[in-house]
Amino acid sequence: MKLTITLSVLVPAILSSYVPPYYEGIPNTVAVTTLDPPDFRGEEVFRIEFNLEAKADMPESGFIHRSLDDFIRFNKILTTHFLNVGLHFPADTSIENLDAWMQTVADRPIIQGTDALNDFLGINWSGRDLKFMESLESFMQIVIPALYRSPDFAPEPPVFTSELDCITSEETPFEIYTYLEAFRAQSNLQEYLDFFSTFLDTYPAFEGLSDDSDVQPEGVSVTIPPHFNQTFVHFLPGGYLNGHTVRISYLGKTKFNFLDENRIGEWLVKLHGDKNPKRILDIGTGPGFSAFVLAKMFPEAEVIAIDLGAPYIRMANMWQDLRNVTNIKFYHANAEDLSWLESESFDFINYAYVLHEMPAENGLRVIDEMYRLLKHGGTMNGFEVPFFENELERLGYVEFNTWGHIWDVPGPKGPEPYMEEYEFGIELPHGLENAGFLNVEMIDYSYFESIFLAQK
Repeated sequence: MKLTITLSVLVPAILSSYVPPYYEGIPNTVAVTTLDPPDFRGEEVFRIEFNLEAKADMPESGFIHRSLDDFIRFNKILTTHFLNVGLHFPADTSIENLDAWMQTVADRPIIQGTDALNDFLGINWSGRDLKFMESLESFMQIVIPALYRSPDFAPEPPVFTSELDCITSEETPFEIYTYLEAFRAQSNLQEYLDFFSTFLDTYPAFEGLSDDSDVQPEGVSVTIPPHFNQTFVHFLPGGYLNGHTVRISYLGKTKFNFLDENRIGEWLVKLHGDKNPKRILDIGTGPGFSAFVLAKMFPEAEVIAIDLGAPYIRMANMWQDLRNVTNIKFYHANAEDLSWLESESFDFINYAYVLHEMPAENGLRVIDEMYRLLKHGGTMNGFEVPFFENELERLGYVEFNTWGHIWDVPGPKGPEPYMEEYEFGIELPHGLENAGFLNVEMIDYSYFESIFLAQK
């Protein structure tokens, strides 16, 4: 599959964020109006404006940007699928000629209402019915194109000019499309990575002081382990140290079961609602999903939430202010070395999707720190990918998640490059027991997640 996507900045000097709406309806007028400045990939793009017979409460007019290559590809799709349509793509691709051609296309009854025209105009596809990681069955729709149609052209991308807008704006169809294409990029991985990196560069970067001391515990510096700069999970260019990745990771709340605060809360209440912890540690907090649930669930407790990505902590601090939550302290910190925290000082330690995102030696150090910090009688709760006792199952799971790539070999990587390290190195239930944890239990949740419980 060749990935050809046009993503456009509306105006180079744009002053406010632009969040494209979802359009649903039948186009009744279409016009190519201007040749706008190059998009962020450096391609000039044509602005196409349209009016719709829209569904109730939907916008009745809108626009999309397409490059000349997009027009050419659209014409190829039309001539392939509508052989007798009688269209003649202009040799002179001026605004006027493309406008006349586009109006001819839109007026043809055989083309009206087709996926081809809808995709080119960026309408009638939201992707919001996709469930991503909710179940193996729903995930198959993500990875197998025949089970769920991806549009031939990307919807209009958002343009964010403020970090606040990154937090408060709903996910756009373009961003859902971006997630979907990631899971289908195995055959065109480098092309997708180039596109993904270029788009993410348009997001605000959640920057702070150059040494990140603005989000670190007072007097504590953070050592970044080598793997964090070497191999990047989930295709994130520059990994979690790159603040441009914050929003796309934040949007994972609609993709991954235990980034969904409702689902996190449901299971934490079910498993730990009878507890009364006074001090809670949330490791790998990211934007703070689990931390906010724990703070609400235990309003009298102090929640310390840490993450190795400083931009993510800055985002979490902003979100905390918006939510007016007062019993969380977010810190940039390395969970392999939390020596600034006293031993046996936490009643409850939580983490989500952390240990499978690092080499085994690093993950085992995190486990040792969790054990050191937990009080006797305290509880560890981990939302993590499953561990398979059967070696063949482990091998299959590794292949499925790494796409056959090895994490410390140069070149592109699959979505979960450290899965072999996790399954064959950390071996989580055994790793917890070896660290000294008692009553280790793994609760199956889905093909992608389990809940790990342990006590000290």
